[in-house]
Amino acid sequence: MKNNKIILLIFMFALFIFTSCEEEVEAPGTNYVSFENNRTLEVEADGTSTFEVMVYSANIVDSDRTFNIMLSPDSTLDPSTYTLPSTVTIPGSTNVGKIDISITDVDLTLANSESIILNLQGGDGLFLGDGITLSVLEECLFNKVNLNITLDDWPEELYWAIEDAEGNVVVENGPYASYANAYAGLSGSIETTLCVESGTYQFIVSDDYGDGAGAIELITSTGTVLFSSDGSYGSGSSATFTLP
Repeated sequence: MKNNKIILLIFMFALFIFTSCEEEVEAPGTNYVSFENNRTLEVEADGTSTFEVMVYSANIVDSDRTFNIMLSPDSTLDPSTYTLPSTVTIPGSTNVGKIDISITDVDLTLANSESIILNLQGGDGLFLGDGITLSVLEECLFNKVNLNITLDDWPEELYWAIEDAEGNVVVENGPYASYANAYAGLSGSIETTLCVESGTYQFIVSDDYGDGAGAIELITSTGTVLFSSDGSYGSGSSATFTLP
């Protein structure tokens, strides 16, 4: 009798799992259409890039099927910087359609993405997925380097720069202006993402008053620390580093 109870319990548990899975996944043949998963799109710096975005259906029919594409008002990317179609067609005898989206780099950044949020619209009896969020960034073909700075009470005194092996300034929070540098009037933390070519460089940080400032760290996107200080660098400090 005890064995029979165990077998019955196992059967009921398996039935529960099977039923739960059926509720979460659309079965093949269902009139269900959805975009692919959310994606990050990196646009060529100062250029235009085109991306394919896929749409899938759970069933296959003989004739073409066309669905409206709706742009969500929650999208943050300036619509004048990209083009996308108003519909998508899944050809007959297939369950895959695609659209092309062309995006031009206008004030895109390397770290703070803008979004394009799209939804599908169809007729009665059609089950739709949740839509897709496309996070748009400027493309970096070299090394992404993150500069994290905690400002003190006198941010106008802080200046930093990255110089190449010949001493040329590659990037800075400048140009330098004594006691009137770029962070004047700011407070809190500054996070900056840089795109730096392969080579050997020197990172330089200085404080006009000569008493240091807040903590500062230069680190690659893979976690390699290139420079780090708790802010006790007096009038200034520097470090040489090489990027592959």
